[in-house]
Amino acid sequence: MQIVDIDFSGKIVSFGTAGDTLAIKNPKFEVQFERIFVVGVIPDGATNYDWAVERPCAVAWDSVTDYLVFDSEEQFRELIDKSK
Repeated sequence: MQIVDIDFSGKIVSFGTAGDTLAIKNPKFEVQFERIFVVGVIPDGATNYDWAVERPCAVAWDSVTDYLVFDSEEQFRELIDKSK
């Protein structure tokens, strides 16, 4: 199994799946249980009341339908605030 060679260092990436969206800070790829996952932590502003900030998270790469890349956590928060 080959890991995808995309460098998201220093970025926030919002990954869309068929049923949800998950934003991940500094995402990287790793193999877990013979599947490729994107792993990282929840960024500030990604959950209601920020209850999950800095908690580890992951999404299966084969379930991702789209993604948006933000240059920084500040840019991510600014755009989230604009959407409210």
